[in-house]
Amino acid sequence: AVVSTQSTGISDHTLLTFAMFRSLVLVLVLSAVVAKDVTILTIDKLNAGRKGPPYDSTAIVLNLADDAKLIDVMNKAQNEGTFSFDYTMHHLWGAYITTVNGLYADSTTKQYWQILGGPRMKPTQLGASSYVPADQEKVLFRLVTWNREPCPDPTEDTTLY
Repeated sequence: AVVSTQSTGISDHTLLTFAMFRSLVLVLVLSAVVAKDVTILTIDKLNAGRKGPPYDSTAIVLNLADDAKLIDVMNKAQNEGTFSFDYTMHHLWGAYITTVNGLYADSTTKQYWQILGGPRMKPTQLGASSYVPADQEKVLFRLVTWNREPCPDPTEDTTLY
């Protein structure tokens, strides 16, 4: 429908300004609803025993989908060149992180990359393929060893038949 600005007394400039303002508000509202930011931190020293600074690396990943999993955050950071990682994929457990920023966790010496997150920076109950960090969350990768009986190798199928 065509609206005559002469009959309403509204100038073309005012209509254009209003339309641009409305579009800007819509973009801002949508980006606030569907975007989150996550920070990836690393501690490379084996069994450092700390969760706080100093960190060996920090990667701030912006404008992620609200439902982005940690693996999505990591992939975006890797694509941006601020973080690197490698993993093996297990059909039941998902991605098992083997390397962070070029540092390999040697499972033969019981090393692994522990993932900590949440408001209290605790070990996550889910791996990188399933964990969904919150907006503004800091996620820490810390190189550690396990002290008990070795955990099952995540690259092997341990399904009982």
